[in-house]
Amino acid sequence: MKSFLQFLLRAFKYFRSTKRVWRRPPRADLLIIDRGTASPLDEMFAHHNPHIMDIRGESVNMLALLRALPKIHLGAVAYLEAYIDFVAPKLILSRTDNNHTLWQLKRRPNVTYKVALIQNGWRLNNPNSLSVRHEFDDYKVDSAFVFSNASKSIFSLNLRANYFECGSIKANQFAKSIEGIKKRQQFTLISSFRNSKRENYSSGISFMTNLASVSRKHGLTICVAGSESNESGSKAEKFFYDECLAGCEWKFNRRVSAWSSYELSEKSRFVIVESSSLGYECLGMGMRVGFIAFRPQHRQDRRFGKPLEFGEKGPFWTNDPSEEEIGRILDYLLNVSDEQWERDSGWIRDQLMVHDYGNTKIRAYVEGVLTDSLESK
Repeated sequence: MKSFLQFLLRAFKYFRSTKRVWRRPPRADLLIIDRGTASPLDEMFAHHNPHIMDIRGESVNMLALLRALPKIHLGAVAYLEAYIDFVAPKLILSRTDNNHTLWQLKRRPNVTYKVALIQNGWRLNNPNSLSVRHEFDDYKVDSAFVFSNASKSIFSLNLRANYFECGSIKANQFAKSIEGIKKRQQFTLISSFRNSKRENYSSGISFMTNLASVSRKHGLTICVAGSESNESGSKAEKFFYDECLAGCEWKFNRRVSAWSSYELSEKSRFVIVESSSLGYECLGMGMRVGFIAFRPQHRQDRRFGKPLEFGEKGPFWTNDPSEEEIGRILDYLLNVSDEQWERDSGWIRDQLMVHDYGNTKIRAYVEGVLTDSLESK
């Protein structure tokens, strides 16, 4: 009862501030749930004229809400099901992989549509992002497209699905990196700064100071791939790095599009990251990546490669953000041959992030469902 009342309170706040739509959602063979994570699915499958459903307060469909009222005890699931029934899709796609409501869309026994979830973020290092009730039997979808076998090992603990290991659909739009042509004296530092949680980064300031010192000694320019996309957040992020990286050559690159950080990383000699999904994506694309757990609170839950265990230190990772260790990682990334990099990283990379250039697996699946040519599984 308490959780239901909490849901009603959240729904009231949501309803009060959102746009209300009084027309039926259009029918469509392909429904993509969540406008906030619809890209690049909407571009990939634009030829099927997909309908995109709002779930973050952009709008609420009043006809679906009224239809859902008799099942309001189900919470948001009732609204989703009512909306889906109006659209009557053959296939539902979503990249909102950690919203457990979307894990319940095959709850009803006789629905004819298929549901496929696509992994969006590196959630394997934080069990809270995937914590669900193990006894809840409705967590099931038809297909789940995940980064790798490591991803499958975590998601499959709670979500029943036919799993496809296909990497990141965003990273898969980039070809494998050709390391030998990169001789620029710059590297990308992938930022995970959030202005709303800036206090979380205070414990990483000593790492930034050490990184600036090592970079200066090597004659390297640090190119920060910004995390914040809005203007005020980006200003705060730049100010943070202004203070941390004083005394070395560095540039700040605001995230102005979904592809900004990918494009910057491609141009750089190598990438340095703590635990961002983008770091693992760059690894999957064949780039040289150094993983340094520079905040004490993350040396367990965000250690390199978790849930797999590769130890405290390796050729391109460390849980020690000292100047000496940073220097070791940068020396390795600068000087290792392409052949040795492949020997050192390839067997690890393939366990963590598959690379399916062109997204052949998910494209084949979607076309198969929508043209009724997919083999039953």
